[in-house]
Order: sequence, then C-alpha cells, then structure tokens
Amino acid sequence: MSPRRPTLLVTMGDPAGIGPEIVARVVAMPSLRRAARLAVAGDPDIFDRALRHAGARSRLRPTSPERFDPADDGPGVPFIVTSEEGWASISPGTPTEGSGRASALAIESAARLATAGRVDGIVTAPISKQALRLAGYPHPGHTEFLGALTGSRETRMLFVARRVRLLLATVHLPLRAVPDALTVASLRRTMEFAAAALRNFRWGPRRAVAVLGLNPHAGEGGMFGDEEARVIAPAIEQARALGISAEGPYPADTFFARHADRHDLGIVVAMYHDQGLIPAKADGVGGAANVTLGLPFVRSSVDHGTAFDRAWRGRGGATRAGAPSPAGLVTAIRVGADLARRTGRRPMEWAWP
Repeated sequence: MSPRRPTLLVTMGDPAGIGPEIVARVVAMPSLRRAARLAVAGDPDIFDRALRHAGARSRLRPTSPERFDPADDGPGVPFIVTSEEGWASISPGTPTEGSGRASALAIESAARLATAGRVDGIVTAPISKQALRLAGYPHPGHTEFLGALTGSRETRMLFVARRVRLLLATVHLPLRAVPDALTVASLRRTMEFAAAALRNFRWGPRRAVAVLGLNPHAGEGGMFGDEEARVIAPAIEQARALGISAEGPYPADTFFARHADRHDLGIVVAMYHDQGLIPAKADGVGGAANVTLGLPFVRSSVDHGTAFDRAWRGRGGATRAGAPSPAGLVTAIRVGADLARRTGRRPMEWAWP
C-alpha cells in the first residue's frame, strides 16, 4: 500500500445543518492533515461564519475549481468556492431551496475534480433530501446524485465500521417492499460488488463474502419464509461459480456474535437497511463511514444526517457541551484517506471477475 498522503476534498454539506460546523472543527486537526491533504468545497461566507461559530482558528485560502492546486501546501485551508449566495441565502436549522442549491453545487464541483483525477477522493458532510428537491434536484441522496454525475450505472452502499464492513442489498425501501426487491440476479450482483471492493481496496480478494438471511433464523427451513431457499441460496451459488468466496445465508441475529472477529471475513451482505446499519452503528453514531461502491473515485461520508435541530445553536460550538460531534466526519476522513492510499492512482473496476 502506498504511503503517500492523498488529497481529499470535503464538501460542506447542507449549510443549514451541522455540516459546516463539523467540517470547520476537523479540517485543521493535525492528525487528519498528516493523513491527507484536505480541501473544502462550499460557500466561503457561510464557512467563515462556521469557523467563528466553532471557535476554530483556521484561515481560508479561497480558490476556484479551475485554479485549485492539490499540491499547494501553503498556509490556511484550501477552500474551493462553489457558491457565493452567502449567509443570507439560508435559514439556519431549516432545509430550503437555498441550502439545497449550495450543497448540490459543492457536490457537482467535487465530482468533477475527482473524476478528472485532481483529487484522490471526496468526503461528504450530510445533506437534506428535502432541500435538494426544493432546489430542483431529483436525487434522494449522495449515492444516487454521484452516480448520475459520473454516469455510473450501478452503485452500492458499504459501511466500514471498526469490526465489520457491511454492504446493503437494498437501501431506502419500506420493509414490505424488500422481499420483492430481492432477486437472484440483483443479489448476485451485490456480491460481485463486494468481491470487487475487496480487490480494489486490497482487503483480500478471496476473503469471505458472508450473506445474511432475510427471515428469522434464516427461514428455519421454510417455516418463516422461503426467500432464503428461493433467492438467497441460488444467488450465493451463482457467486461461487464466479469465484467469489460467498457463504450463507446466515441468521442475522447470531451472525455478529459468532463471526465478526473472523480473520478471513471480508464483507457482510445485509438484506435491508436496518439489518446492516444496526451492527454498523453498534459503537455509536460516528463509528462507521459510508462508502459508495461503483464510482470511479473514492467517496466516503458520515453515517448521520443534518441534525437541523442542533445546527447553529448559540456560540462557541467547539467547546459548548452538547455541540454537534465531529466524530463521524473524522471517521469518514480517516476511512477515505485509507481507501485512497489503497487504490493509489489505479482506476477502480467494478466488473467481476
């Protein structure tokens, strides 16, 4: 793995939420700046206010996306100006058209720079789906937005936690819709993404891809549902035929107690959102990073939302008890830097084998 210090571009997130505050608190942390060259994308007026609000002493070094030089280690935080509507354009603590537009413009610039290879990866602070819609963007979240910007036909959501890596077979669906969304083909493709991630990130391409069941006790031989026998087991067999070390289906209620510390465990595939996110967040919010698979560059993100109810409260956010914790962003930057070093300058290939 290359020891080089990658360049990561951190987007400010929805400026009406906690994104600017937590970004302001972490970008100058010496330990993070040793791990990666950090730059920020967003609105300079809003971010300058966030620095003062958080009690951070960092200085901004504004630049445009065209003039941004990732090798410039000059004083201050490199800040890529993607919007300039300023503080007056947002309503703190409330998702609006202005906050959605500011967050979207930062994402668009970050994706262009990463696609062009001018940064090694992007790290995203939380955005609001409602604000994006108000601003005219149809995407329900970062994953779909970045997929559209890069022309990526398929993406998957992976959570990298301290003990396990969890890949979701379905994402934001009502529970009643999950069984119909699971097909042999889609689940096999999710396992292909898992194997490609193990290869791309040098985690070990032959490590196990463990697949959880959908029903209690993985169906108990068909007593509690037939999806294990009808969909999940055939998908595992197809993945094995492709050379993937797929195994399962495992009962989800006992898997992590029995298998999470296995040295040969690569990625766990969960059937639905909470089945994967509960163990991913077992160490608390901020204990895992959200990583998008399927993009041509590394993208990591916090594992929490905008927390509008806690944004821009009072002053002195860096020291005030109850201030929004930057732990999730710290984790996302550390994971993003690690993945960028692991991939180096090599293009990521998501086809398998």
